[in-house]
Amino acid sequence: MVSLTVTTKWKVVMIADATDDDFTPLAPVLGMLSEAGALPELWNDGTEGLRRLMAENADLVVVDLDTPSLCGMDAQMRIAQVASRIPVILMASRIGSERRMWALESGAVSIVTKPVDGQTLFRYIDKLLKIQ
Repeated sequence: MVSLTVTTKWKVVMIADATDDDFTPLAPVLGMLSEAGALPELWNDGTEGLRRLMAENADLVVVDLDTPSLCGMDAQMRIAQVASRIPVILMASRIGSERRMWALESGAVSIVTKPVDGQTLFRYIDKLLKIQ
Protein backbone atom coordinates (compact mmCIF):
# COMPACT_ATOMS: atom_id res chain seq x y z
CA MET A 1 0.00 0.00 0.00
CA VAL A 2 1.31 3.43 -0.93
CA SER A 3 1.41 5.94 1.89
CA LEU A 4 0.91 9.66 1.41
CA THR A 5 0.62 12.23 4.14
CA VAL A 6 -0.59 15.61 3.01
CA THR A 7 0.07 18.47 5.41
CA THR A 8 -1.72 21.00 3.21
CA LYS A 9 -5.23 20.46 1.86
CA TRP A 10 -4.24 19.93 -1.80
CA LYS A 11 -7.16 20.18 -4.22
CA VAL A 12 -6.86 17.56 -6.96
CA VAL A 13 -9.42 17.84 -9.76
CA MET A 14 -10.14 15.07 -12.25
CA ILE A 15 -12.09 16.01 -15.38
CA ALA A 16 -13.18 12.73 -16.95
CA ASP A 17 -16.12 10.78 -18.29
CA ALA A 18 -16.66 8.96 -15.02
CA THR A 19 -19.31 6.66 -16.50
CA ASP A 20 -16.74 4.96 -18.74
CA ASP A 21 -15.34 1.61 -17.54
CA ASP A 22 -11.82 2.96 -18.12
CA PHE A 23 -12.27 5.05 -14.98
CA THR A 24 -13.00 2.29 -12.49
CA PRO A 25 -9.46 2.85 -11.09
CA LEU A 26 -10.24 6.52 -10.37
CA ALA A 27 -12.52 5.72 -7.42
CA PRO A 28 -9.65 4.20 -5.39
CA VAL A 29 -7.37 7.10 -6.38
CA LEU A 30 -9.96 9.58 -5.11
CA GLY A 31 -10.29 7.55 -1.90
CA MET A 32 -6.52 7.33 -1.37
CA LEU A 33 -6.12 11.07 -1.92
CA SER A 34 -8.94 11.80 0.50
CA GLU A 35 -7.51 9.46 3.16
CA ALA A 36 -4.14 11.21 2.74
CA GLY A 37 -5.74 14.57 3.51
CA ALA A 38 -6.09 15.96 -0.01
CA LEU A 39 -9.34 17.34 -1.41
CA PRO A 40 -10.06 15.30 -4.55
CA GLU A 41 -12.95 16.11 -6.89
CA LEU A 42 -14.21 14.30 -9.99
CA TRP A 43 -16.00 16.44 -12.56
CA ASN A 44 -17.56 14.30 -15.29
CA ASP A 45 -18.61 17.07 -17.66
CA GLY A 46 -15.59 18.56 -19.41
CA THR A 47 -17.15 21.89 -20.29
CA GLU A 48 -18.54 22.42 -16.79
CA GLY A 49 -15.31 21.16 -15.24
CA LEU A 50 -13.24 23.63 -17.22
CA ARG A 51 -15.59 26.48 -16.30
CA ARG A 52 -15.41 25.54 -12.62
CA LEU A 53 -11.63 25.18 -12.79
CA MET A 54 -11.30 28.74 -14.04
CA ALA A 55 -13.49 29.99 -11.19
CA GLU A 56 -11.98 27.84 -8.42
CA ASN A 57 -8.45 27.10 -7.32
CA ALA A 58 -6.87 23.70 -7.85
CA ASP A 59 -3.39 22.40 -7.13
CA LEU A 60 -3.36 19.67 -9.78
CA VAL A 61 -5.67 18.64 -12.62
CA VAL A 62 -6.10 15.30 -14.39
CA VAL A 63 -7.89 15.71 -17.75
CA ASP A 64 -9.25 12.96 -19.98
CA LEU A 65 -8.45 13.76 -23.62
CA ASP A 66 -11.34 11.49 -24.63
CA THR A 67 -14.09 13.19 -22.58
CA PRO A 68 -16.95 13.64 -25.08
CA SER A 69 -18.17 16.99 -23.73
CA LEU A 70 -14.81 18.72 -24.21
CA CYS A 71 -11.78 17.80 -26.26
CA GLY A 72 -8.98 17.32 -23.75
CA MET A 73 -6.45 19.00 -26.04
CA ASP A 74 -8.66 22.09 -26.17
CA ALA A 75 -9.04 21.95 -22.40
CA GLN A 76 -5.26 21.77 -21.96
CA MET A 77 -4.74 24.82 -24.17
CA ARG A 78 -7.38 26.77 -22.24
CA ILE A 79 -5.97 25.71 -18.87
CA ALA A 80 -2.46 26.68 -20.02
CA GLN A 81 -3.73 30.13 -21.03
CA VAL A 82 -5.71 30.88 -17.88
CA ALA A 83 -4.05 28.87 -15.13
CA SER A 84 -0.55 28.01 -16.25
CA ARG A 85 0.60 27.45 -12.67
CA ILE A 86 -1.56 24.30 -12.33
CA PRO A 87 0.19 21.02 -13.19
CA VAL A 88 -1.91 19.00 -15.65
CA ILE A 89 -1.82 15.25 -16.25
CA LEU A 90 -3.55 14.16 -19.46
CA MET A 91 -5.05 10.71 -20.08
CA ALA A 92 -6.00 9.11 -23.40
CA SER A 93 -6.90 5.73 -24.85
CA ARG A 94 -4.34 6.06 -27.60
CA ILE A 95 -1.24 8.20 -27.48
CA GLY A 96 0.88 8.53 -30.59
CA SER A 97 4.22 10.30 -30.64
CA GLU A 98 2.70 13.47 -32.15
CA ARG A 99 -0.02 13.63 -29.50
CA ARG A 100 2.53 13.02 -26.72
CA MET A 101 4.81 15.75 -28.07
CA TRP A 102 1.90 18.20 -28.38
CA ALA A 103 0.73 17.46 -24.83
CA LEU A 104 4.13 18.06 -23.28
CA GLU A 105 4.83 21.15 -25.39
CA SER A 106 1.46 22.61 -24.40
CA GLY A 107 2.38 22.48 -20.73
CA ALA A 108 1.10 19.13 -19.46
CA VAL A 109 3.47 17.52 -16.96
CA SER A 110 2.57 14.05 -18.20
CA ILE A 111 0.28 12.05 -20.47
CA VAL A 112 -0.82 8.54 -19.47
CA THR A 113 -2.57 5.75 -21.34
CA LYS A 114 -6.00 4.47 -20.25
CA PRO A 115 -7.00 2.33 -18.60
CA VAL A 116 -4.82 3.93 -15.98
CA ASP A 117 -3.48 1.99 -13.01
CA GLY A 118 -4.85 3.67 -9.89
CA GLN A 119 -1.78 3.00 -7.71
CA THR A 120 0.58 4.35 -10.37
CA LEU A 121 -1.50 7.50 -10.87
CA PHE A 122 -1.70 8.01 -7.10
CA ARG A 123 2.10 7.73 -6.72
CA TYR A 124 2.63 10.20 -9.55
CA ILE A 125 0.16 12.71 -8.07
CA ASP A 126 1.88 12.27 -4.68
CA LYS A 127 5.25 13.07 -6.28
CA LEU A 128 3.92 16.17 -8.05
CA LEU A 129 2.23 17.52 -4.93
CA LYS A 130 5.38 17.06 -2.86
CA ILE A 131 7.39 19.04 -5.41
CA GLN A 132 5.02 22.03 -5.31
